[in-house]
Amino acid sequence: MANIQPNRFELQSNDGRTKVDYETTSFIGQPILNLSQGPGPIRHFVGSQIRSVNTEIGTLVSVTTQMTIDAGSTSFSILIPAITLAALTSHQAFTTEAVVTHHTGPISVPPSGVHETYQFIPMKGNASFVLDALESVMAGAPKVGKSTA
Repeated sequence: MANIQPNRFELQSNDGRTKVDYETTSFIGQPILNLSQGPGPIRHFVGSQIRSVNTEIGTLVSVTTQMTIDAGSTSFSILIPAITLAALTSHQAFTTEAVVTHHTGPISVPPSGVHETYQFIPMKGNASFVLDALESVMAGAPKVGKSTA
């Protein structure tokens, strides 16, 4: 039996306003996350802009969606459960939660009290394994320094 870990997660909220397309690695060797929240443009995050932490309840993937020097920030996080695919071509449907967190900053009013507030968004989607186009091309190319004769 195959033991394939998915590397692409396509999700959307129940109302369709929030959409996430997350790849743990891409053709450039870094994670990519595309986020759409409502009618605005799709926001693209890559590499170190994406924070990923493995926890006992799944992998928490976060990006900062708004940052100010003094008034705080907003982050978007999604919890990705552990998933194993049966084959390379398999897809696995799943449900999870996204969290929009508003963080207060050093000059936020009032200066004491709760410093994070949360908005939970139920999400549903599919996990799959994708082989990037560049990887598939490179897999068929002759190795550098190897004789083909």
